[in-house]
Amino acid sequence: MKEPDPGLRELVRRRQDDHSVESRLALAKRLAAARDFNAAILCLQEGLHLAPEDPELWSQLARLLLAVGRYGDAIPCLIRLAELEPANAACRTELGHLFRRVGYLGDAIHWHGEALAVQPDSLLLHLNHLFVLPLVAESPQQIAACRERCEQGLRALEQEQPFHDFDREVAAICHPYYLIYHDRNDRELLEIYGRLITRALGHGQSPEQRPRLPGALPTPGDTSIPRIRIGFLSGFFYNHSNARAFDGLILHLNRHRFEVVLIHLATSPRDAVSARLEACCQEVVVLPAPLDAASARLEELRLDLLFYTDLGMHPFATMLATRRAAPVQATGWGVPQTSGLPGIEYYVSGDLVEPPEAQEHYSETLVRLPGLPCCYRSEAIEPLERDRNYYFLPPDRPLWGCLHRLEKLHPDFDLALEAIARAVPDSLFVFVEEDVPSLTSLYLDRLARSAPTAREQVVMLSRMDWPDFLALAGCLDVLLDPFHFGSGITLYETIHTGTPVVTLEGRFLRSRFVAAAYRLIEVEDPPVAATPAAYVELAVALMQDPQRRELLRQEIAAKAKARLYDRFDYVRGFEDFALAAVAQARSGEGRSG
Repeated sequence: MKEPDPGLRELVRRRQDDHSVESRLALAKRLAAARDFNAAILCLQEGLHLAPEDPELWSQLARLLLAVGRYGDAIPCLIRLAELEPANAACRTELGHLFRRVGYLGDAIHWHGEALAVQPDSLLLHLNHLFVLPLVAESPQQIAACRERCEQGLRALEQEQPFHDFDREVAAICHPYYLIYHDRNDRELLEIYGRLITRALGHGQSPEQRPRLPGALPTPGDTSIPRIRIGFLSGFFYNHSNARAFDGLILHLNRHRFEVVLIHLATSPRDAVSARLEACCQEVVVLPAPLDAASARLEELRLDLLFYTDLGMHPFATMLATRRAAPVQATGWGVPQTSGLPGIEYYVSGDLVEPPEAQEHYSETLVRLPGLPCCYRSEAIEPLERDRNYYFLPPDRPLWGCLHRLEKLHPDFDLALEAIARAVPDSLFVFVEEDVPSLTSLYLDRLARSAPTAREQVVMLSRMDWPDFLALAGCLDVLLDPFHFGSGITLYETIHTGTPVVTLEGRFLRSRFVAAAYRLIEVEDPPVAATPAAYVELAVALMQDPQRRELLRQEIAAKAKARLYDRFDYVRGFEDFALAAVAQARSGEGRSG
């Protein structure tokens, strides 16, 4: 048994005799470092009884409450801190982020506005104020209003000179990420954003001074160049869906042709998944936390190609990508949308999942590799059999599953759920709740207004661990792919059960993955719709035909097992792209001033 920290024991002893604020603050910090958060919170609350006007106590208490997910309790602490420190922009920014996180957009805009009033020359605070986008939207009208406000503000910012610098002491978020759920071509908006942050962070260079995009794709072939150094950078190389999306590629790249460098961000968690990825790479790098130091460390690696696996999900990775750290810089479908950043040359996708006009959606040159842009390892799927009783689901009711984050569910999808509910009145819709309870409430309240019949048929399951989530799909009759942003990694993680997924194939990569997977594995009559009305018709017909549903389940399971996983054609295609792109960059063909 581990011995208690002697210093901590001494602080606890002193607390009994010493009634000072300083002793409680010191003890709280030690307890928090030991991850005894509840005891640390209690200690800070005792301190506030002694000194209710102490801003440090309020700040530390808010920080710990946020760490344990007690957002509702953290909010009044931060508001009190803001009252005590009228010039504290960081506190006001945290309140803005927090209110947005729990779904209160008006309050989020207010507090980001207060932070901006404290530091009106901060580009970061302007962006925080503009990009208050709903996590769970109330309505299409709310989405439209937030987008219009954001777009008008971005265009106005771009006209201002000089461009404001980021305030490095204030927290950033992934500003444009939630645009991805709105079924719009966001290329122009993201390019404005990319130009703004590049001018602020990209060593003072304007986009016009940076290398231009290649005019055409590199030509695969015998490039006859030495082994190249390729770096994969992410903040999610741990037990996360984005790690599972790319570990097959990282693992199976030809080590005779590639030297692979795995690059973590400073704050990235590390676990068994991280260790497995690290073991297959020639070099592992953890970047330092300061932006300038991290950028310098990337340059020191002397990479030939730097691949951002999920550019747009982590704000620090986006900041890094404003600077050139390798002759070739690319991103891919970890975030199924263009980065908009002028220093990213290529977006790597798949030929089956992109529509003919897809280049119009990307500021990067679009690379269409064979099939789907993923080599998902078959051994990552660990089938676990559960029955409906395990999830407290009724054994004799038709069950629809929509096993996605509620933030992905566009209000347009509500109308389809309502039509399905009325057509199959004895059915139930199975969802998984959000980790923030207020977001689940917002979604259910929206359904009550827009789809009242469907709302009465909802079963909301508690969040669960990954094996139970994988097994849940097999207990359901039909899975419903939401409109505008459908399954990606979720498809790989559930299709092995064979449960049919009804999908609406949309205009953009993010809504075309299920249909593309059906094409890849050659399902004969897949439930793929071209219109919302056809989606409802397909779903209802499938639920009402148990024999067809069972045959389709068997076909999907068998063909997915044989054809969907371990796609080395994607890996070989990525190798051809990488070798040719590096050869082209070395020859100077892809770059001009």
